[in-house]
Amino acid sequence: MISLLWQCDSAVAVNKPAGLSTTSPPGTDSLEWRLRAQLDCEAGFLSAVHRLDRDVSGVVLIALSKKAARLLSAQFAARRVSKTYHAWVCGCMSVPAPDAPLERWTDYLRKIDDVAQGEVCPSDAPGAKLAQTDVRLLRYDAPSDRTLLELHPITGRMHQLRIQTAARGHAIVGDPIYGLSVESTGVSDTALPTGCIALTAVKIAFHHPRSGKRTVVSLESSQSEGGKEVQQPTRPL
Repeated sequence: MISLLWQCDSAVAVNKPAGLSTTSPPGTDSLEWRLRAQLDCEAGFLSAVHRLDRDVSGVVLIALSKKAARLLSAQFAARRVSKTYHAWVCGCMSVPAPDAPLERWTDYLRKIDDVAQGEVCPSDAPGAKLAQTDVRLLRYDAPSDRTLLELHPITGRMHQLRIQTAARGHAIVGDPIYGLSVESTGVSDTALPTGCIALTAVKIAFHHPRSGKRTVVSLESSQSEGGKEVQQPTRPL
């Protein structure tokens, strides 16, 4: 069963488990297809208005009508939706503490041809796109030599958070593309299964598709204007 965090008559926010694709072709497993069966809307409209990588867990917003999908997608396009992620990264990272102003990372990223992977590149390189993320330090765990970061992406490039952390020498724990796999790092305290990385979407803030009121849904305390709280799961990091 997919954990429901918040819902109203036109949208629902859920906690996507790591290892599950957000969308997929008909007949194959994904968050959307599981929710269709779970919410008993096989014949109705259901569409994720944004995506998380397969190996990333956390909050995903799902539209239950075409109008809601259009309105929510427009908010993403206009950057009126704010997202918060928590990530365990390798090593001790020097970034602002929780009570300090956020640090903004600015890079240019591009997709590498023929593979599902990106890289940092010069601003004038072919295919370069601006990527910006606000960052703060939550804590450093000395025994495991890992840092817990709070990340607020301003833009939404492919693998943006994974590339930006790795480019600074602190790849996300368990990331086999931009860092080292769980098996290579010997992860134990983050309890990551194979195929998952230590990156979680912990919060999303948007405008309610019907009332227009600012709505916040998080893994720690799901709350909203115009919807209802469904449950309060424990933060996975």
